[in-house]
Amino acid sequence: MGRSQHAAASLLAGIDWLAGLDAGALAAFAALTEPFAAPAGTRLFAQNDHADGLYLLTHGSVAAVGRTPGDGHIELARIGPGGVLGEFCLLDGGRRSADAVVMEGCQGWRVDLVRFAGLLAAGDALAGAVAAALRRQVALRARALVDTLAAAAPPETPPALPVAAAVGAAQLAARLHSFPGFDRFDPLMWEALAAAGQGHAADRGTLLIAAGQAPAGLWIVLRGALQWQATDGMQLLVHGPGALVGGAPFVLGSGWDARLLVRETAELFCVPALPHQPGRLRQALSQMLGAALVRDQRRLTRVRARLTALEDA
Repeated sequence: MGRSQHAAASLLAGIDWLAGLDAGALAAFAALTEPFAAPAGTRLFAQNDHADGLYLLTHGSVAAVGRTPGDGHIELARIGPGGVLGEFCLLDGGRRSADAVVMEGCQGWRVDLVRFAGLLAAGDALAGAVAAALRRQVALRARALVDTLAAAAPPETPPALPVAAAVGAAQLAARLHSFPGFDRFDPLMWEALAAAGQGHAADRGTLLIAAGQAPAGLWIVLRGALQWQATDGMQLLVHGPGALVGGAPFVLGSGWDARLLVRETAELFCVPALPHQPGRLRQALSQMLGAALVRDQRRLTRVRARLTALEDA
């Protein structure tokens, strides 16, 4: 490993969400980096740009600025030396959710998204470990956002789950085959998914998860809609057909300060855990879970931004 890669590995070692990687894994991750530099006043990327990778700062500072309808520009975060920017793209490969404006001339290292995504799709162990660590970090951020948005309330009585029933591969395929992620499933993957969980039917208004309650698993909406609601009644998230629901509590194995309600009479499928054995189903669900976590975190950030704008008005 050359001097530049040693420097990148040293920077990576200081990132909290990579703390579980050993020195060898950090060195392998550092080998994926390339240097970058940008002067003050420029943008590393703009909101809605196609993501190109993750940025690690060694010098300077960058402001993450979000634009929401009617709210103008809101600074969401300021990233300085040792900070990470744009890491969500390693999970969802989607468009940028904010502008990255260079406040002080910066330099550091970039991890190319295309290269990382190729390794992840090939089942590379390092890429899988980084993605798992990042899923946990995004889940922690989402829970922290919910904690700031939700009003304090006494613990709720955990509800009983709706009666479970077996759901066949054909029924899952009929409901989900057109949605992102599921549109890549083949018959063997549908069979494996059907064997990995159980179906539930729930009427409108049913409480599925109480505030603070650890989840029974990862929910998939087949029909209808679910809503995460703060204990004061404020809507935080809504999920329709094809959505993976409750990703943050599922990854963390603990509850957060919000309740999950059935908004429209629903058919649901609950997966208690990701498949233990490596395989196409585990890989597909892991990637879909990562993308769902990012979507939820971004939506919660927009809720916070709107509330902040109202408070400042």
